[in-house]
Amino acid sequence: MKPELSIIIVNYNVKELLKSCLASIYASCKPEQVEVIVVDNASSDGSREFIIPVFPQVMWIENKMNTGFSGANNQGMNLAKAPVILLLNPDTEIKQDAIQTLLSGLEKSEASDVVVPRLLNSDGSLQPSCWKFPGLMNIVLETFYLHTHFLPTTYSASTYVNDFDPQAASGAALMFRKSLFESIGGLDPDLFWMEDTDFCYRISKAGGKIHYVAQAEILHHSGKSSLKNLPVVITNQLISKIKYMRKHYGSFYFLISSLFIFLHLLSRCIVFSLTSIMKQEHRVKRRAYFFALRKYFGYLWNPQITLR
Repeated sequence: MKPELSIIIVNYNVKELLKSCLASIYASCKPEQVEVIVVDNASSDGSREFIIPVFPQVMWIENKMNTGFSGANNQGMNLAKAPVILLLNPDTEIKQDAIQTLLSGLEKSEASDVVVPRLLNSDGSLQPSCWKFPGLMNIVLETFYLHTHFLPTTYSASTYVNDFDPQAASGAALMFRKSLFESIGGLDPDLFWMEDTDFCYRISKAGGKIHYVAQAEILHHSGKSSLKNLPVVITNQLISKIKYMRKHYGSFYFLISSLFIFLHLLSRCIVFSLTSIMKQEHRVKRRAYFFALRKYFGYLWNPQITLR
């Protein structure tokens, strides 16, 4: 019997979180309804041995190297047998009938549309998960700490109370028809940390919309490793913005955004160098921004460089 839904989960050394995620999926779905594909990015924590005895029905794809979030998700989507796909982070947990609610929302939508849930933090509070497409002016204003006041890309907390159509949404939980993936392609591996925004932008260009479904709730235990990986986080957040500008807006926007990203990095290096004497947190940020500055020059010298 063909499954109704294929759930793609990319795992990398988070076996405990993955176990909770899978338990929540099978508690809310009939076994014959769902196909779960876990793409493991060369985990070293014994994830497979930990998971498969408990969930033998999972399709486990084991990569010999870390292919990244986008590459692994694309692998899973190519293997998916169901007409509907749900990209789901391993650090999530399904609440009640969230999957059924999303499926109902997708059924009412157009073929090129995506439905997304209400994401909640571990304590049950709202996790803002939708935003507007970033533009050149956002990059300029962010350099001077002015972006949240003059051109915010986020939506207010009150917006999340009801269903609405944001421009972009978090890749932690995205549901869409497989035909959309076959039409516009998968996630862009070159836009690490902005692959979800890029995916939503391409959907918009294809005439599709993102539908936020307030009644579908999913816990997202995010942010656990951000401080440990701060140099990589900052590097990819900033350089991917340059790549995004180049991909969708052309050379002029690429050049201007590159200049302001440089000013952004340089100013933070200076500020956190001056304040690091007083705060340990600022010493961590100083090292992270100097690391990102080196990677920035490396990227300009060789745009094909891998930043992860």
